[in-house]
Order: sequence, then structure tokens, then C-alpha cells
Amino acid sequence: MTHQPDSALLTTSITTTVDDIHVCTIRGEIDIRTAPMFRKAVFDSLSIGGTTVIDMTAVTFFGVAGICAMIEALDFAHRRQCELCVEGAHCVTRILEVVGLAEAFDICE
Repeated sequence: MTHQPDSALLTTSITTTVDDIHVCTIRGEIDIRTAPMFRKAVFDSLSIGGTTVIDMTAVTFFGVAGICAMIEALDFAHRRQCELCVEGAHCVTRILEVVGLAEAFDICE
């Protein structure tokens, strides 16, 4: 079964601040259909290098596929020696806490 990304459920954007911090903004639902789109946006941001903040404050659903993409992103960031910070909505930070991954990520406040 192939799941096509659904841009109606998820939007992404990447901007760079004057301090050279890359902000990957994610809005909507992260599930099996939208996780590839989420993963691509995060990896594109991390590929630039330096510091990336994943702004997930407008995420309304965060499923298992999103958790898998986050673990892959953390591994990719470590290999590239990039800093990765997550700013998440309650549905994101709570899931990371429940599955024991909150300590693995730098959670922005």
C-alpha cells in the first residue's frame, strides 16, 4: 500500500533568521500519509547545516510515522553535526515524553 503525501493535511516551510538559524515550520497532521512530506522538510533544513529549529507548535496530530521521522532526523543531525531543537504543540511533546524520547531532543520553550 502506497500513501501519497496530502498537502491539504500538512504544510511546511523553511526560513532562516538573521542569526542564521533555520526554522522548519510544520502545520497540520503528521501521520502515515504526511510523514514523507514532514521528513523531507526537516531533512532539507538539516542539510543546510548549522542549527535547525523544528517549529511544530501548529501540529494538530502526531502519529507513529512522525515519531519515526523524528528519530531519523535526530540521527541525521548527529551525523551532520548539526544542532536540532524542537518546539512542539502539546500533542508532540506529550508523545515524545510517553515514548521516552523527550530527553533525546532539545525541546525549545
